[in-house]
Amino acid sequence: MDLGDLDDATAPDAAVVIRGWADVPAWVDALVAARPFGTVSALLDRARVESASWGAPELDHALAQHPRIGERTTDASSAREQSSMRSAGDEVAGRIADGNAAYEQRFGRVFLVRAAGRTPEELLAELDRRLAGDPAVETREAAAALADIALHRIRATFAVPHLTTHVLDATTGTPAVGVGLTLSTVDGDVVATGSTDADGRAALGPDVLERTDHVLRFDTGPHFAAAGVPTFHPFVTVAFRVTGTEHLHVPLLLSPFAYSTYRGS
Repeated sequence: MDLGDLDDATAPDAAVVIRGWADVPAWVDALVAARPFGTVSALLDRARVESASWGAPELDHALAQHPRIGERTTDASSAREQSSMRSAGDEVAGRIADGNAAYEQRFGRVFLVRAAGRTPEELLAELDRRLAGDPAVETREAAAALADIALHRIRATFAVPHLTTHVLDATTGTPAVGVGLTLSTVDGDVVATGSTDADGRAALGPDVLERTDHVLRFDTGPHFAAAGVPTFHPFVTVAFRVTGTEHLHVPLLLSPFAYSTYRGS
């Protein structure tokens, strides 16, 4: 789906799309009324703001038809997000089912967690942790999880990659254009390739990266060679750890004999 389709849709049609991200009526109405967004970033920002006050009423409405973790579902988004449960062993699957029942008995609603990018063992650990929590704290955690899921579904709808980068040539103060990029796991499995655009930016990979260590390689040598500038770094590699589904931005400030990076947003 293209964001322009959402911006131009009738209010009822737009509401159908937005409700698929989170069935919270006031939130759906607010996003429908806030169109046009113009960019996915603007949509995400507004969605985040409008979900900040969610609590028990929003949870109760949104979770009325929500599947349990590990439960078969006909909802495409939920099935995709819980796809890792297909690899769960009988013991883990059984403990999750028992934990779901205990959670519902204690808190009166289904256990909600952003399942995308988590292994069955991680889902079980999170269920055990939250099952022991205070009810008021758990309501806040569940509301935050509902918002996290909604934002993840927005990114998935518009195919927003999990990782972005921006390369700036510090010698000229301008974007580094055409720098080759390779994203891989630390074991060498290539996840995505690309190059920086006219603004020195690039987006790489799927909307959810595996929760493991990754390496982003910047082929900086050709960039400096094209400018006739000698460099000490024919390429630069940046290793980083993926621990969730939140957006990752790994920029590079580049010069011929030094570079720096940080976790951006």
